[in-house]
Amino acid sequence: MKEVYGEHCLAWCTIFRWCQRYEAGRLDIKDLPRTGKAHVVTNSVTISAVDELIRQNSRITTREIAVELSISKGTVHHIIHKKLGYGKICAQWVPSICQRIRRRREWVFA
Repeated sequence: MKEVYGEHCLAWCTIFRWCQRYEAGRLDIKDLPRTGKAHVVTNSVTISAVDELIRQNSRITTREIAVELSISKGTVHHIIHKKLGYGKICAQWVPSICQRIRRRREWVFA
């Protein structure tokens, strides 16, 4: 298969596994549910809770937020940077637009 399709083709073991599943009667391509800890969904309630904590104390750390809301530090980091658009300047959370303005001022005056 690599001669015909190149390096981006599927491995034989993957194709064989798919064929076994199809022959066993499985027609759905979605993964089956797995046991274990479910992911915490980043919903509007969690996002607003993080935003409220930051507005109350702009020097709060991601660890403190994670402990307060009982979510992971990675989830807090994702919410702060991707959903809310905050960044740290001088140990304070500020919106990203303020960071861009400050960088321009430093570049102009340097």
